[in-house]
Amino acid sequence: MTDNDRSSARTAQGVRWPRWVFRVTSTASAVMLFDQAIFAGQFLDGTYGSLHQHRENATYAGISVLISAVAAVLVRWPGGGPWWPILASLGIFGMIAAQIALGFARLVAIHVPLGVATIGIAILLAVWAWRRP
Repeated sequence: MTDNDRSSARTAQGVRWPRWVFRVTSTASAVMLFDQAIFAGQFLDGTYGSLHQHRENATYAGISVLISAVAAVLVRWPGGGPWWPILASLGIFGMIAAQIALGFARLVAIHVPLGVATIGIAILLAVWAWRRP
């Protein structure tokens, strides 16, 4: 193997690992956001400790989405990937931030439908991450 071949192999590996980080973190985010609905349902059913899990899980989902955004940047540069997953990840993070504020303000009439939209968009992003070659 020549030096050029090794350099090309390293470049290909350098472009590949951010995709895996993006795939894993976007999937983890989608699962955590789906779990939010489960924790909320448990709270409404009388398991009041689930409200604490709901709050903590929102923080972890937000962190996971931010890691997805960083991975999307690394997929884009130098790999030449699309730019919109960066915006989608940051948009989901903004939705999570709004959800946290709405939840603490107890504006449930807005919190619930925005939560459903957030879950749906996160799932679509995770599905796209795995379908992309």
